[in-house]
Amino acid sequence: MLGNLNLAVIGCGAIADSYYFPVLAKDAATRDKVWLVEPSRPRREKAAQDFGFRQDQLVGDIAELPDHVTAAVNATPSHLHVATTIPLIERGVSVIVEKPLAETADDARQLVEAARGRCVLTANHYRRFCPSYALAHQMIRAGELGDIIRIGWAEGQKFEWPTQSGFYFRRPWKGGRPRGVLLDIGIHVLDMVSWWLDEAPQVERSAMDGFGGPECFARAELAFGATRLDLEVSFHSKLANGFVVEGTKGALRGSVTDFATIETRQGTGAWQTRRGPGKAGWTDFAEKLLGNFAAAVEGREALLVDAESVVAPLAGIDALYAKAESHLPGYYREWAS
Repeated sequence: MLGNLNLAVIGCGAIADSYYFPVLAKDAATRDKVWLVEPSRPRREKAAQDFGFRQDQLVGDIAELPDHVTAAVNATPSHLHVATTIPLIERGVSVIVEKPLAETADDARQLVEAARGRCVLTANHYRRFCPSYALAHQMIRAGELGDIIRIGWAEGQKFEWPTQSGFYFRRPWKGGRPRGVLLDIGIHVLDMVSWWLDEAPQVERSAMDGFGGPECFARAELAFGATRLDLEVSFHSKLANGFVVEGTKGALRGSVTDFATIETRQGTGAWQTRRGPGKAGWTDFAEKLLGNFAAAVEGREALLVDAESVVAPLAGIDALYAKAESHLPGYYREWAS
């Protein structure tokens, strides 16, 4: 899967444990090519013990990596992505950056420009690999639904990600308030719709809670060309957790947690279940990402997720924050401030 690459995983947190390590630890030949970079010695040693990585390939800092390590997965918290990816790029190391590529579009552009002509850079927008989302992409781009008029998307549940650092709610922010559910779930949605429609998001209205801290709920209206997106995302309450795409010829709908199938219909006909192409397991997406990345580094394939393609969705996230209004009544906001 890694070909001739020696690969470093930067950060041994929850995403590495659940997504990358199970794939990289499948066979001894791959495990022996993996280095772990983690400032916490107990955490990196535990990861090596749990997954069978070599104890002599554990380091606490990127600077300690040997020169023959020419590829990396950056699985650090999002506010560290720029600071930890730039040193890798400067060494000529090709990088998969965990979603989001950066916390702002400007920071993402900085990474894209730094990597240009020097190394391969991609981001783990894994939903592009999901059969259900890929089938929706195929149908929309083939014109099976006609012109897309509206997309409704509601996604949320109680926050239960097993974060080891807690960065979601206490990370530093260089200006303004920390970012919350929009940067975590919202970026998935904006990336999907941008990918489906090949259009950049334009924000018409944005409202959220969390003023003074990271937001846990947001509602927004956006335009992607002539298509309207009605968006709701939440960290503290369960929403419908689905999407509906309405076109002039037909429609499709799906669950955000069903990575295999969607329902489609033509005109006002009956809904029919269709399965998308490929495997639909969580670690199947990691295997696809890593395999494509290795092939791209070796010049055998084009990237499935070009880093530059995720900048426009991040610019949409920036605009959602810039235009945000509060759900709280005026008297409450005045008291809280």
